[in-house]
Amino acid sequence: MKVLHVYKDFDPPIRGGMERHMALMCRFQRQWAEVEALTCSRSLRTRVVVRDGTRVTEVGEWGRFQSAPMAPMFPWYLRRIRADVVVVHVPNPTAELGYLLARPAGKLVVRYQSDIVRQAGAMKAYGPFQMNFLEKADMILPSSEQYLDTSATLQPVRDRCRVVPLGIVPEEFRLEDAGRAQVLRERYGGGFALFSGRHRYYKGIEYLVRAAKDIQAPVVIAGDGPERPRCQALARELGVEIAFPGMLTQESLVAHLHACDVFVFPSVARSEAFGISMLEAQVCGKPVVATKLGTGVEFVNLDGQTGFNVPPRDPAALAEAVNGLLADPARRAEMGEFACERVEAEFHAKRVARMEFALYQEVLG
Repeated sequence: MKVLHVYKDFDPPIRGGMERHMALMCRFQRQWAEVEALTCSRSLRTRVVVRDGTRVTEVGEWGRFQSAPMAPMFPWYLRRIRADVVVVHVPNPTAELGYLLARPAGKLVVRYQSDIVRQAGAMKAYGPFQMNFLEKADMILPSSEQYLDTSATLQPVRDRCRVVPLGIVPEEFRLEDAGRAQVLRERYGGGFALFSGRHRYYKGIEYLVRAAKDIQAPVVIAGDGPERPRCQALARELGVEIAFPGMLTQESLVAHLHACDVFVFPSVARSEAFGISMLEAQVCGKPVVATKLGTGVEFVNLDGQTGFNVPPRDPAALAEAVNGLLADPARRAEMGEFACERVEAEFHAKRVARMEFALYQEVLG
């Protein structure tokens, strides 16, 4: 079998949940099939490179509009790379429209990561094209039953949906040097509450900043993105001391996850469909305080078992839940241990890749 994975970027070099998921599927599915990826290059030049062991065709683009690459040659490459199964990771207007234009041979599997939320105005025009694309899919793979149940977009095509979660590689989050975690605790002033991820609008970091004055421990907000300057300015305006260490290397991220007491995930919109960073914290034995969005967030963070879920945009509720865990080390340890065992049993990326691959085989009959 030949499988072609399609998205706008690949990890590396672009770090992100969807990019990472596609890269991991390529890595593990190479054991069972011939696997390639098709992305865009973030430059005018088209090139073929090897990323994390996978052959990737990066199509030249003119730039991006509302994060979608403008790549006129994308449909041509999509048709030119022959595959038995074409896996398109969405939302991805460039690939969706490209597919409708190219009509490549091979079965179409749609890895449905999220509804299009913020660009609601554009969806009035684009929605019919997206639905046309989804109706051509042989199979659609949302990442949780919760998201499938609450997505208006997926209801007309629900009969071809099969839920497969996302995953991580637990071995990548083992702490080799416990001293690194201790150094971080000393740097920040003791056990701390941590957020780490891209600073995007739907991450709700603003509400963690507002909750920080009531959280009874240091607050560390790692990562980078368009919302970071605004959140730093808000912290100064409120007079709260928050550490913003910026984008972390993998080694530093692992140390931060093992050093913190609680991981906080304050997202506010359906764009947050799952929450890979919660899995990363959980496999390090940390409980999570997240939000109730009616999405896969509540599947990843089981309320009362792996942490707590509170209403979104509610700094007081966020602080109360974090403080409750900070004050109860035994419960933190119990929740963290259960969360770690669950991630290793249910969310290992190799297991997820095998589940997806079995569905490709089913589609091919």
